[in-house]
Amino acid sequence: MRLAAQIRRTMAPADPAERCVVDQQRADADLRQILSTSPPSSREAVHRVGLRRRPLRIAVAGLAISAAMIATVVFGFGFGFGFGNSPTSAYAATPPPLRYARAADAAPAAALLQQIERQTTDGRPSSPSPAGGRIHWKSWSLFTREDTGGDAESELVPQDYVVTAHADGTGTEQQTTQGRSETYPLGRSRLGGAVPGDPGEFRAWLQARSNVSLSDPKGAAQAAGDLLQRQVLGPQQRAALLHVIGELPGLTFDGKVVDRAGRHGEAFSATSAGSGLPTRYTFIVDPASGQVLGVEETLTKTAGKLNVKIPAVINYRTYLSATPAG
Repeated sequence: MRLAAQIRRTMAPADPAERCVVDQQRADADLRQILSTSPPSSREAVHRVGLRRRPLRIAVAGLAISAAMIATVVFGFGFGFGFGNSPTSAYAATPPPLRYARAADAAPAAALLQQIERQTTDGRPSSPSPAGGRIHWKSWSLFTREDTGGDAESELVPQDYVVTAHADGTGTEQQTTQGRSETYPLGRSRLGGAVPGDPGEFRAWLQARSNVSLSDPKGAAQAAGDLLQRQVLGPQQRAALLHVIGELPGLTFDGKVVDRAGRHGEAFSATSAGSGLPTRYTFIVDPASGQVLGVEETLTKTAGKLNVKIPAVINYRTYLSATPAG
């Protein structure tokens, strides 16, 4: 009960019904009806969690460590995310880390990224970013359900996204989860419009439109993801994004790698505790095109309350294509 009260206090400013007048008799009747209804099957419960993940993720942005506890309260009628290390909980089956091949005499990470930047632009004249287009990307998420007896079961839930972006920043997003697709309208994005190609101007532009620190690996990964999921980038813009990544403190070159879509790339990583747990953020880059192929997050030292073994890949996003309109 104390946990529920703490969560209510934390989320109160974002509660649109905070000032609503409650009909207590009707509320009591609704509660009796809910408690008398049989809980859904396990498959149905996970499906519902997957469909509601989108608004939940927005509601708890910036509260990554509390997300599991909040989800348990939201879906607490017999099922929840169950991220605890109780004696009856099994460790979740996270995806295996990618394998990297790094030469002993490899150049420093920043120098390698600068080389890819030069190859990406290759003397091309500066040009504005493409206006609109189609973007296809996939993400992986871990969902865990826990029954009233304390037994936990985890399931890997991939999600597929197709974004149709317009020049003014609006568009649609088709999201497919467990074979079910839904399309959402996208409001005007702060990332819409022309994207600068000059590295200095690009960094200032991205910083002004991102409520994060680009000097922190967590913030850079979030800003890069927001951009790549809504905007088709030209060669200059891709090179400018690599410049931002190259300036991250503690950046290392992990080596050559085959990503989760079977594409060859080079991996660059930096570690941050900005989420509350030490996490390594890995950017996989195509050295020929300068395209960021994917971003992965790996817990390196402790899992906190998450029911995973260290090291654990807890999130990855794979950017499959970005085609300009027309």
